[in-house]
Amino acid sequence: MKKDRVVTGTFIAIVYVAVFLLAMYVHPIFFDVFIFAIALGGVYEMCRAVSNVMSAPIFLIDLIQVVVGFAAFWFAQYFFKTNASGMTAYFIVLAGTVIATLIITACSKTYVKGNAVSTIFVMLYPSAILMFSVAINYFMTAEIGISVMSALPQRNAGIALMFLVPAFTDVFAYQIGSAIKGKKLCPSISPNKTISGAIGGLLGGIVGAGVVLLLTYFAVTYNVNIFGLGMLTDGWTSTIINFLALGLFGSVFDQAGDLVASFVKRRSGIKDFSNLLPGHGGVLDRVDGFMFCGVFFYMYFAVMLIL
Repeated sequence: MKKDRVVTGTFIAIVYVAVFLLAMYVHPIFFDVFIFAIALGGVYEMCRAVSNVMSAPIFLIDLIQVVVGFAAFWFAQYFFKTNASGMTAYFIVLAGTVIATLIITACSKTYVKGNAVSTIFVMLYPSAILMFSVAINYFMTAEIGISVMSALPQRNAGIALMFLVPAFTDVFAYQIGSAIKGKKLCPSISPNKTISGAIGGLLGGIVGAGVVLLLTYFAVTYNVNIFGLGMLTDGWTSTIINFLALGLFGSVFDQAGDLVASFVKRRSGIKDFSNLLPGHGGVLDRVDGFMFCGVFFYMYFAVMLIL
């Protein structure tokens, strides 16, 4: 079991690094495809999990929503080229699919309202939540000029944060929690998590954001291409404050996402969402915190664009 976990963990790390480098140096679409694949696998796993405690979701509708929703996002982003165009198109499709689901279940002799509720739940979690991560890939690529909030990281910094903040959060939470132990964080949901581990995770999130900040600093200061990182900046004080906030609250959202997933699994009576990744569970077991982190980063960057 331990050997499987190490082998699978190594494979996952290689995939993450490969996607990151391809997105940085080749084309941003590689990150989009990565999230799209996660969404497909995640919807399948969530449909199975929810079926244990609710009327089964209508998998075909959830699958169509993912495919059409992502297609609408890319179409709108390509043609309109604004930070909000892709997300607007996606949520229009989501609203239309929700309405269609309600109509189908209301007129069907096979499905009941419980099927509609579970189907819509899967549309929101994980599908809609994952969409925020994709949207981060399009910040600062639109024609918005250089008058944007000075401390806002460019798209590449956002993607780097997406990978490093959750990774450092998980590593620090596990290592510090295992070493110190102590009082449980939320034993009714996740009996293995401790308060010390949660605090360690917050520290890890800050460290992860700090790594991106240092890489960005060297990229800007010495005009070198480090993962394509760069920053529009008036001064490093505001930049440091922003990165500390991104690391700290990104870690909070990452850990919250982990707890939400644990709650869903506990209610569904399962240990893992699937056994696709030996020793690590399923797709959702690996990205439960990652996707919540993406929601926070998107909201943070969106607010920064307004200020």
